[in-house]
Amino acid sequence: MRISFPRTAAVCSGLALVAAVALTGCSSDDESSDSASTSASASSAASSAAAAPGAADAETTKAITDAYTVFFNAAAPVDQRIASVEKGDIFAPVLQAQAADPAKGGTTATVSAVKVVDATNAKVTYTLLMGGNPVLPNQGGEAVKIDGKWKVGASTFCALMALQGGTSAAC
Repeated sequence: MRISFPRTAAVCSGLALVAAVALTGCSSDDESSDSASTSASASSAASSAAAAPGAADAETTKAITDAYTVFFNAAAPVDQRIASVEKGDIFAPVLQAQAADPAKGGTTATVSAVKVVDATNAKVTYTLLMGGNPVLPNQGGEAVKIDGKWKVGASTFCALMALQGGTSAAC
């Protein structure tokens, strides 16, 4: 089996980016709880559909996909990224450091599947991209519903940090 050098290099570069992001600002001592969302975008229909385990309805899938898209988009405003992740206030130093470093640009994510576990939890399959190229394909993640808004689960970001030996007070 031949391993493509460009693909291997792209994966290594992506992992290095994730490690750099994870390790930058991980020394936060802030243990405060997640701040409330400024807007509740989920409707009662999405709430009742999210309570039934299985495939997510279109509205729930869109809300979770939007949270992942914003959170993993290095070009998105940092306050939006903080609001898109569980325990965002604790992850804020990492996300602010990433936003300040132009070398961290070009990171995005796509969501390929959402499965509702219960009214406030969902399993997500996503791919982390660097410059539009997959660097971590088909990753398993979580979404949590807090104050009526779906967010990327802290465990998802913690898993990426752990991949490179990093940690955070949010983990």
